[in-house]
Amino acid sequence: MNVQPQSRAPLIFAIVLLLLPMLYVGSYFAVVSPRPIGVTVPAGKPFVLRHYHVAPDFAERFYWPLEQLDRKVRPEAWFMFDR
Repeated sequence: MNVQPQSRAPLIFAIVLLLLPMLYVGSYFAVVSPRPIGVTVPAGKPFVLRHYHVAPDFAERFYWPLEQLDRKVRPEAWFMFDR
């Protein structure tokens, strides 16, 4: 009697797919600060508030949907900078 071993690939693939949203949210909270971290002032340009610790230009676009949700769920954390 020959029994074929089952492939673990579908299980691993499912685990990775389920972990991706948690990694996205976890990495967002690791790099965001509702209070601005710094202010970039290029010569002759207005102030730019930075809310991200790492790669702020990329992070602003990558985490935009989650930031909008965060601003609705925790408005008191973002209140000072929404006006």
